[in-house]
Amino acid sequence: MLELTPSEAKVLSQCVTRFTDAFRRDVADVIRQQFRGYEPPEVTELIGQLSLLGRQIELRQPQVQVHDTLRPLLKRVLIDLRRESAAAIEEPLQKAVNADTIRHLGREVHGLEQLMAAPWFAVTGALRVPRLTDYMSIRHAEAVLPQAPPLHPREYDEKFHILEAPGLFLPDLAHYRARCALRGASIAVAFIDIDDFKAFNVQHTETAVDLHVLPPFMESIEAHVFAHGHAYRFGGDEYLITLPNASRALAVDFLRALQERLSRRRYRRVERAPTISAGLCVADVDCFLTDREIQGRANLAKNHAKAAEKGRIATYDGELFRPEDLVLV
Repeated sequence: MLELTPSEAKVLSQCVTRFTDAFRRDVADVIRQQFRGYEPPEVTELIGQLSLLGRQIELRQPQVQVHDTLRPLLKRVLIDLRRESAAAIEEPLQKAVNADTIRHLGREVHGLEQLMAAPWFAVTGALRVPRLTDYMSIRHAEAVLPQAPPLHPREYDEKFHILEAPGLFLPDLAHYRARCALRGASIAVAFIDIDDFKAFNVQHTETAVDLHVLPPFMESIEAHVFAHGHAYRFGGDEYLITLPNASRALAVDFLRALQERLSRRRYRRVERAPTISAGLCVADVDCFLTDREIQGRANLAKNHAKAAEKGRIATYDGELFRPEDLVLV
């Protein structure tokens, strides 16, 4: 049995109610509307499990117990609600400057993260719940679901006009993440940084680097990413890459091939080609991170690679994306 304190049970009870409402609205009700009142048995079963879980959590006892068979469902609820809650406070957090306000905004997310830090969470697989694409084609599911955020018209970085503008990154990630979720596919985000760029600028001068190095360097990145995803310039020496429908293994191979491609590039008046370090964050359909958090985790992984051994790729082991989960690959 999984034992919960009354305060934990109260938080989870609210989560189960919200998850149940969302599942009914986005899956069960849509299936009934599309198929003349039909409710698949697995949908009925899940609604029953949610009801049972809710009843167990609502018992007013000093120690609330949840049956072990419901742990996978409880993990699914926590994953979905943590991401939803974190996304809801991102915009208010951008405005907040007062410490008490920030703590208030983050209270719910912090409580969910404490529950996710429990030992049972790491050893339990999340339950796979029925999806619309189990009952209709992807094309029809996309038509009846709330539309994924559209791809914005392409804009390019204001200085070189080679890679895409940084303002497109988060909207693009939201678009592809929604469409990947329908297909059960993961999406990879890589944060790339030129190694020792300041020293490189000093050695060759910023003018020469801007003229002879960065344009062909970024053209190599653009060519490598072409037809696979998108590449964005975030600064003189920092770039982001989005790879829809990419597993960790595929993304690592892709980045290694990019490193090899850049090492072969030749530049006017520069003998040694710049190298890159990369941080990789791969979000599957069970990932609890928001889009902005995925960017932050990729950045953190890039910093880890540069601090540990420049020219390497760093990513995360496991599903919690903690600093202690960072590894070089």
